[in-house]
Amino acid sequence: PFIGKNEIKIEGDRMTPEALWAMGRIGNVSPSPDGKQIAYGVTYYSVPENKSHRVIYMLNADGTDNRMLTTSAASEGDVTWIKGGTKLAYLSTESGSNQLWEMNPDGTERRQLTDTEKSLEGYSFSPDEKQLILVMTVKNGLTTADKHPDLPLATGRVITDLMYKHWDEWTDEIPHPYVADFDGKGISNLRDILEGQPYESPMRPFGGMEQLAWSPDGKTIAYTCRKKTGYDYAHSTNSDIFLYDIEKKTTTNLSEGIMGYDQNPVFSHNGKYIAWESME
Repeated sequence: PFIGKNEIKIEGDRMTPEALWAMGRIGNVSPSPDGKQIAYGVTYYSVPENKSHRVIYMLNADGTDNRMLTTSAASEGDVTWIKGGTKLAYLSTESGSNQLWEMNPDGTERRQLTDTEKSLEGYSFSPDEKQLILVMTVKNGLTTADKHPDLPLATGRVITDLMYKHWDEWTDEIPHPYVADFDGKGISNLRDILEGQPYESPMRPFGGMEQLAWSPDGKTIAYTCRKKTGYDYAHSTNSDIFLYDIEKKTTTNLSEGIMGYDQNPVFSHNGKYIAWESME
């Protein structure tokens, strides 16, 4: 069901769990290219349904005409402006899995842009919008059912090493960044830039699309990764910034030898420099 905005009830000047769950959580905020409008996401929660639901809002930059654009039962968010400000790109579960869609800034003419095998966790258009980074999970190691084909429904785990869990999720699947060509209507030539590698990017459990960045010319991608596994991964506080050349399919470690968390790369306007956060 569509959840939508809840009524917040405060009784006796006391903040309650019910009041907190009734509050919407603002997500990403995306100003239009001309600076006149702002699209943003809000997540609402339903305690009876035990579910959350994301919707997209639009308002004028001066704060007027605040309106909800998406009112379907699908969860929709991660909105950004594309095609010179004539369209909004966003993620939606309308087709059954989380996929990339577009619509007009008034919420009309909704159209699906991707139909990948797995749900998308994030996306990023190249500066010329001819390419896309798409984040999807890949299988990480063998499951109990893989090891014992005669027990296909087995869910038990035999754990002999770290890293086996992030907070509330097992590491059976890990995120990988894919790059694809985009013709304005759909994608093609989808490829995993970490294909065959047992590493996460963005990094679990808190990393998002801020851990990946396009170069201004769209020829390289900078990404955050901690290229370790098992015990070494769990005990390490050293992540690095890597530069992937799309044409050559080569990777360079830009922060090798800089110990501590290096993350969230950003290119300079001319592409000559890359800045990132470091906790050396």
